[in-house]
Amino acid sequence: MRQRLAFLALLAILGGCDELRQRPASPPAGLDAGGDPIRGGPGALVRAFGDRGIGLNGRPAEMALALARLEYITDALERERALAPVSQGVRFEMIGARRETRAALGMAETVPPARAVEALLATSRALRRGDDAAAQAAIAPVVSPGGLPPLGRLADMGGLPQAAIATTALRDEIERLDLENGWVAVPVPNVAGFGGMTTTGLGGNTDR
Repeated sequence: MRQRLAFLALLAILGGCDELRQRPASPPAGLDAGGDPIRGGPGALVRAFGDRGIGLNGRPAEMALALARLEYITDALERERALAPVSQGVRFEMIGARRETRAALGMAETVPPARAVEALLATSRALRRGDDAAAQAAIAPVVSPGGLPPLGRLADMGGLPQAAIATTALRDEIERLDLENGWVAVPVPNVAGFGGMTTTGLGGNTDR
């Protein structure tokens, strides 16, 4: 019995190693931010929202892209095991930012993140082509009717203070984890008495 428990514990540890070595899911085209959606994404988000997004007023294509990136990264923080070292406080801030930006755009909380990313990227691409009709068709299914038309909202989202706070916090957290090599050691849950063990996960200052 003890040998069986030890074998099961070893399988759990090896499984944890494989999971931690997995890269975050590849982002949709247009969100790679220099080859890595998580390492490059926070900097791009701070550039977009550091001034509460005011600099993107009148630039709906760029705003749609920034919102798609925020949606993608917030979702990745919730589902990607490799990002477990990111603090819970930063995750809450990013969820708050997503709630804020969705409210400003008129998008319901029930819209799946992947659907939101897809619609926002399609909207951004259409606006860059100058095809307002295609942009309207792309974004309409994920926003609620009423108030300003969706493209008008994208062009004037107003101030987004929570987005500014959250994206700056995320950038600083990624930098801290890199500096402290905080991606490396992740505790393995205590299985059959095997306590205090760690596995090697993400290497600091490396491309994940």
